[in-house]
Amino acid sequence: MSYSLTVQDLFDRNHFQNVKVVAGHGGMLNTIKWVHILETKEIGTLIKGNELILTTGIQLISEENLFKFVKQLITKEAAALCIELVEHIQSVPKNVIELANRHNLPIIVFNEIVPFIEITQEIHSMLINQQYEMIKRLENYSQEINKLTLKITHYEHILMKLYKYLNINVAFIINGQQPLFIPNEKHEVYKNLRDKYEQKGEGSQFAKCEVNILEESYGEVCIFTNNRTINEFELLILDRTVTALSQYLLRSLYIEEKQNIHSRLLLESWLDGTVEDSVITNFLQEQGFHNLLNCSYFVLIDQIMNTKKEYDLNYYKLYSRNIFENKGFVLFLLEENQRLIYVIADIYGHDTKQRIIDCIEKIRNFRKNNNYINLSVTTAVGQIMNDYKLVHQSCETARDTLLIRKNALQLSYFYEDLYIHQLVLQIQKNKAIMDLAKNYLKPLYDYDAKNNGQLIVTLQVYLQCNCLKNETAKKLFIVRQTLYHRLSKIESLIGSDYMLPPKRLAVELMLLATQSNFQTTDLESLK
Repeated sequence: MSYSLTVQDLFDRNHFQNVKVVAGHGGMLNTIKWVHILETKEIGTLIKGNELILTTGIQLISEENLFKFVKQLITKEAAALCIELVEHIQSVPKNVIELANRHNLPIIVFNEIVPFIEITQEIHSMLINQQYEMIKRLENYSQEINKLTLKITHYEHILMKLYKYLNINVAFIINGQQPLFIPNEKHEVYKNLRDKYEQKGEGSQFAKCEVNILEESYGEVCIFTNNRTINEFELLILDRTVTALSQYLLRSLYIEEKQNIHSRLLLESWLDGTVEDSVITNFLQEQGFHNLLNCSYFVLIDQIMNTKKEYDLNYYKLYSRNIFENKGFVLFLLEENQRLIYVIADIYGHDTKQRIIDCIEKIRNFRKNNNYINLSVTTAVGQIMNDYKLVHQSCETARDTLLIRKNALQLSYFYEDLYIHQLVLQIQKNKAIMDLAKNYLKPLYDYDAKNNGQLIVTLQVYLQCNCLKNETAKKLFIVRQTLYHRLSKIESLIGSDYMLPPKRLAVELMLLATQSNFQTTDLESLK
């Protein structure tokens, strides 16, 4: 049912039985949203569009004024013009008729005096009644569709309800997946109408409504037909349907996350490198995404800091999944010990780092603006691998990156950006090398602890300044004489050969390894 009043519908009313249409026959289906009586030459802001204009023509007696008046109506997109050809205007000029014909503005003439007030009241009553009936029917539909979402096991039932209710073609375009068509044979019609819609920015036979879940786009539902024009009521029905669909999908995805539908054991074995190649290959082939076997992979870890408050992370995980999928990633998620581990496939394969950063920043903003504002999270991204069989290596590098970033959040999220820090971490993992570093630098640490000295800092800055004494003194805010005294003391404690090229490099690494506590190893014994 159409809940819009067209110009054509007027001819069923009593006051329009003896009228004549002298121009604009192509606009008979123009929608009327209101009636306006105008007895002025200048329209200005008096109308907004889709009005039926009634006039006696008292201000439009001259041909020039009438032409300008009609031109203004066309600009304002009026639905139609009704003129009394009785007292003031005897006929419609030819140039006005031609103008109206070009722009499909119907000009309807009365050859007798008619009560404009009665016409206005009658049409306004019709419009108000139509609106009431439309709202009533919309509410009934909303109740039906909401009840339906509690019974069904798949979202396709919601789209089928829309298809049957409006008798119109439906398409559900899910981000990153194959579209669903109801009925499943109108693909070419959809493509043609969508192309026209995209080119013009609007279309009378195609409409779409975005499906949003947790403030992010999940896809869109489209309705289309090449047999008729889509009306306002159908657009409202589409909107109500999409609202119900979004709520249903949110519930379904929440339950899916809660049940951890991906096999936990499989993901764990994939991350530690013990899964058989054939098992993970079959798993990826079953996911329904293109190119999963031939794209790059990386592991991202969200470490949740200790918190007294218990958080339901299912919505957080659901939002994260949606964000990454919208950026061209496919995500597999494992939750363990205050840690979310994401195995992520890069389907797009371009601008990967920037897209990852965009996702991380969006998720950070989501935490700030929702119920996770006090949730402290440290994020680390492992090495990007070109083979899904090497995910365990990316996981290992992500864990290393997390160790580095936990106490240095200003550093990059990415393993590949933390060159010297990764080297220092590997040194810290080697007990023999760390013992060597501790023993070599112990005299300096002991001296600083006993005398509140600055030998370690002085040595670090001195080496960073390429052993330039003047620059070192400036950076330490000390006079050169004080610097000479400190350097002399350093030589007396560890020898003067630390400046020799091979040993100098080793000393710099030792300083970094003992100063940066990336490992859980306690370095306090050095101080």
